[in-house]
Amino acid sequence: MTNSYKSRNQDISTFGYSGILTELNKLAKKRSSHLHLSNCDPPAYGYTLDPNIIRKIDQLQISAYTGYPSWNGDEELRSMLSIRIKNITEAHIPAERIIMTNGVSECFPLTFAALFHSTLGSIAIPDPSYIPLMVQARRFGKVWFYECLEENSWNPDFDQMIRMLEKEKDTRALLIITPNSPTGAVYTEKVLKEFINLAGQYNLVIITDEIYDTLTFTEFQSPLQYSEEVPVVYLNGFSKVYRLPGYRLGYIGWYDPNMEYNEVWSYLEQLCKAKFGVSLLAQEIAKLALQESEDHIISFVNSVKKKQSLLNARLIEIEGVSFVPATGGTYVFPKIKFPQIKDEDLAKYMLQEYGIYVTPGSAYGPSVAPGHLRYVSLASEKDLRKGMDILEKSLGDFSS
Repeated sequence: MTNSYKSRNQDISTFGYSGILTELNKLAKKRSSHLHLSNCDPPAYGYTLDPNIIRKIDQLQISAYTGYPSWNGDEELRSMLSIRIKNITEAHIPAERIIMTNGVSECFPLTFAALFHSTLGSIAIPDPSYIPLMVQARRFGKVWFYECLEENSWNPDFDQMIRMLEKEKDTRALLIITPNSPTGAVYTEKVLKEFINLAGQYNLVIITDEIYDTLTFTEFQSPLQYSEEVPVVYLNGFSKVYRLPGYRLGYIGWYDPNMEYNEVWSYLEQLCKAKFGVSLLAQEIAKLALQESEDHIISFVNSVKKKQSLLNARLIEIEGVSFVPATGGTYVFPKIKFPQIKDEDLAKYMLQEYGIYVTPGSAYGPSVAPGHLRYVSLASEKDLRKGMDILEKSLGDFSS
């Protein structure tokens, strides 16, 4: 491992679960109670599956699902997911090119390990970005961040990305999160085509995390719709749209139209065979979840959208913050406009003094993310209002 490899990765250990959130969690344990407003666990806030589906789950004979599963997943489930991918992205990924995983978080190490099993290379990931993604990317390849511009609706700075691609000649993969975590940005056709063009020009594999795909307040589009000749590793799961985070069920879809990465796919299959698959029970429940009525999913999305609107309206009233309204996901990522106030200090203060748990932007990236706070729009309207009131009060405390 070269010194440059170390220097480009060493600071990532300070992000997220390895650094900032560990400190916040320690502070939270010292309090008798606190209000967590950065938890992206839908069932924790009462968002569950359609009662009709829950009844079917309750009727399952659990003892029938105690054996070893197939290494790549239930064939019927993978066929259902192939249809879902086609309906949403317009791209065909056959069932035999879909592998079930233990959550999307397991998709990351499997994908990175397969891509870099024979040759070290770099991974381009967004800033701001999803915490487990950063940690896993660091394990398997060199990491560099492409910046997303708040002043441009959190769209990527493609000029900066090109400069980095010219510098980091060994870049092999470009990772996209849409809707983005933690900004809530949903990429448009224009942005996605720019991603595709860059990937084609620099011979990159696109990895796209679409866990929030239909939980959007605008039209959702996927890189798969425009990829044509560019290989895409499609990642998704059941924790957000279908509100089943506890069953830890994700999946990888492999789109490689020119069969350029057959060796990588074969190695991915070997890795998955060695881990003996994922829970049979979870997969059976996933098949039921895919039968949930569209009306129930729409009701869930509309509820989140209403709470997003509440947060937006309240943030407009708070002096000292600015924000870009989210167009998808369950997040709002306001910026602290007082440069003397560090996001980490503000988050700790709100937790210690007022019992409000939010996460600082510094947990989500090195240059763009700091100076922000992440709120999740799943709690009750009463609790979200309280969280906004405490933010306003805390900013006043700091600036007085």
